[in-house]
Amino acid sequence: MSKQKINLFVGSIGAFIGIFVFIAYIPQIFANLQGDKAQPFQPLFAAVSCLIWVIYGWTKEPKKDWILIVPNSAGVILGGLTFLTAL
Repeated sequence: MSKQKINLFVGSIGAFIGIFVFIAYIPQIFANLQGDKAQPFQPLFAAVSCLIWVIYGWTKEPKKDWILIVPNSAGVILGGLTFLTAL
């Protein structure tokens, strides 16, 4: 197996797991909406960090890095929602 195929395989697994990291925010979003608010700063900083990675992946040359873009987009959305509902 070539280095490029290994890189794609490992990166795909990492992206898949990364999406689940941010899906874990969903129960907290529901708890926030029901009035059981958590602190907002960790999801805020996670969303900002993910946004930086999305921008990096989007502007990467010679082509976009979807392995970075996809899971970090989930982080921007779900981290941002968690932050907003925790206010």
